[in-house]
Amino acid sequence: MRYPARAPSLSGLLAVVLTLGAAQPAALQQTVPAPQAWSAYTGLSNVYDSNIDHTPLGPESYGVLVVVGGRYRQRFSDTTLELWYDGVFRRYTNTTIWNRPGHDAGLSIDRRTGPHWVMGATAEVELNGSSEDRVLRNEYSLQPEIEYRFTRSTRLQLYGEYLLKRYPDPLQGQNAVDPRVGARFRQLLGAHGSFGMSGRYEYNYADSTRHRYSGWTGGLDIATPLWPGGRIAWSARYRIRRYTSRLVDLGTTKVLRRDDDRVAAVVWQQMLLRVWELDLSYRYEMYGSNDTRRVFREHLVGLTVRRWW
Repeated sequence: MRYPARAPSLSGLLAVVLTLGAAQPAALQQTVPAPQAWSAYTGLSNVYDSNIDHTPLGPESYGVLVVVGGRYRQRFSDTTLELWYDGVFRRYTNTTIWNRPGHDAGLSIDRRTGPHWVMGATAEVELNGSSEDRVLRNEYSLQPEIEYRFTRSTRLQLYGEYLLKRYPDPLQGQNAVDPRVGARFRQLLGAHGSFGMSGRYEYNYADSTRHRYSGWTGGLDIATPLWPGGRIAWSARYRIRRYTSRLVDLGTTKVLRRDDDRVAAVVWQQMLLRVWELDLSYRYEMYGSNDTRRVFREHLVGLTVRRWW
């Protein structure tokens, strides 16, 4: 039950490019150009990251990435089934941690249960990457969803999510169970435009109490078509994390750590000759914390050429 049917965009593809993930704002997704149930793509990306390590003085990095993927979407009466896979092979300068393949695969199913109601569920696996936190880990998630459609173009979705996080070094105590609940509002604007808002609450229950936190995330996204085959989309996200037992020095006292993360992105997509797609993206992240060692800024620019089959 995606907004709209799941397909990679450069926003989503940059998540694939850098960490292999999804969970990107729906306005930054577009319908697969081929009308058939099956479709596949191959592509080449070039990426500049001003702070790939996410540290106060992190190194710049340039990346060249080969991306591949495919989708299957089929409707059976009142039921829609969707499967997808996105893969990436990465090579960056000034780092070795990201020079490994990443994979994202999933299955979603939804069913209309009346003139206004749709119920569904999504299962997803991400290996060697997380699109939201952009760290190296494996994620396994299950997300039940219920949607109310006020009209054909106005929708409200409520969902829950059970997310497992698994890091390369389990001895650090970062492995976690992260249950979440949230809501998404979507207003479709014509055939290719949309406006969306979202909100979510989560509690990250990590193996070590040092990495346990609760937090809120709010998002906004807008997409609009340009000339034929063109599309531009903007998104913004604000997230707060409040750690439950991790203390930091603040002057002469110790207080619980609190982080806030602001992300803004813009994506331009252009279809060429029906099967070629050109994507250009810019993303800015400003991460703040009362622990000054965790503060950083990042600029991310990507250019992708993709061929649909």
